[in-house]
Amino acid sequence: MKRPWLLALGLLAFALAASTISTFLPHRLYGKRIAGQVVDAETGNGIPGAYVAFYWESGIIPSGFTGHNSRDICYHAAATITDAHGDFAVPSWKKWSTYDVDLHDPIALVYILDYIPRQISLKEEGQLAPPKEHRNERYALHRFAGSANERLNVMWRGIANRGCPYGGASQKSLFSMLKAMHDEAKHIASTKEQERNAYFFSVMAAEAALARDPNTDANESELDRFIRERLP
Repeated sequence: MKRPWLLALGLLAFALAASTISTFLPHRLYGKRIAGQVVDAETGNGIPGAYVAFYWESGIIPSGFTGHNSRDICYHAAATITDAHGDFAVPSWKKWSTYDVDLHDPIALVYILDYIPRQISLKEEGQLAPPKEHRNERYALHRFAGSANERLNVMWRGIANRGCPYGGASQKSLFSMLKAMHDEAKHIASTKEQERNAYFFSVMAAEAALARDPNTDANESELDRFIRERLP
């Protein structure tokens, strides 16, 4: 007759093996269609040419019993620009990935010159449900009034400094928005400190365009060359 502790050890080994295998198996990730309008908070009129980006983020579901991989990652990104009426839409998507994450609604980032950028969570507080379709989003932006330092700060924190390094090729969709922010940052920078701060906008835009993978060795020369050639 097997001893109880041998049986328990066998079950533990099986559980660990199954968890390890599941870590490397592909998981189906997806997001639903999102559409809406960006408007001026004062007038209610649609704002054409506004950048709208969505970041699907989640903590990696822990593997085994250590949970050491349970960090937050951005696993997909999608971006677009509003039309003449301020309307926008991004289509649904799906892909396979080795990342095992909790699927839910994304975070929206909205940016355009002369307005205060916004970050909006589409995930309802405590939401455990999978992603759902959003047909009538409405993002109101207020005009910006402040110094160059204040502008650089409001563009950077929570907006330009967000990347989607685990999003694969999807992060390339962010380049247009990040380049526009880079162009504005370079334009308003007039001191050495502001120019140094503006450089980080260049880095974020370049990393999106190159779709850099954090699991591989970073090619700094490629990054520097892209900045010199595409983001002077």
